Amino acid sequence: MNSLFPLIYSTVLFIFLFIISFFILKQISNTQKIEKKIVKLQENVKANNTSYEAFYKLGQLYLKKKLFYKAILLFRQALKIWNPDDKIGLGSLYNTIGFTFFTLKQYSLAKYYYSIAIEILPDYTLALTNLAYTYEKLNLLGEAYNCYKSTLLWDPENKIASSRILVVEKKKGYLV
Repeated sequence: MNSLFPLIYSTVLFIFLFIISFFILKQISNTQKIEKKIVKLQENVKANNTSYEAFYKLGQLYLKKKLFYKAILLFRQALKIWNPDDKIGLGSLYNTIGFTFFTLKQYSLAKYYYSIAIEILPDYTLALTNLAYTYEKLNLLGEAYNCYKSTLLWDPENKIASSRILVVEKKKGYLV
């Protein structure tokens, strides 16, 4: 029994270290892929070979790296040259900018951009849900409730809106 313990211990330790090494190498690989994409898109931007998609993609990569202010600058550049006939793309871009400001806890700006996304695409349930949650953060529970209701009109199966509307109803009950 005593001679078996070091063997089991060593085996478990080896497996544990192998698993940790695998995840570290995977993370390094993912980071390198993102960095290569960033460098390529930055070169396109510097060479003025830019499209709104390039600005948007680079902004998305900055979001992944949590470089929020750089992402916002790129999203705003994309807005300047975005095709106004691409309503779905524009709605998505405004929602993404709103998400970025929400992440920075700048809820008033997030609300502004989510509202524009909904003006462009009234049935954009993700933007509606995001706007409702922003209203919750701003303690505007009536507006949050109405947004969740609108979300459920467009998508009755929306689990987030269904659960959050109950939370808002409970909060409103305590406030009244």
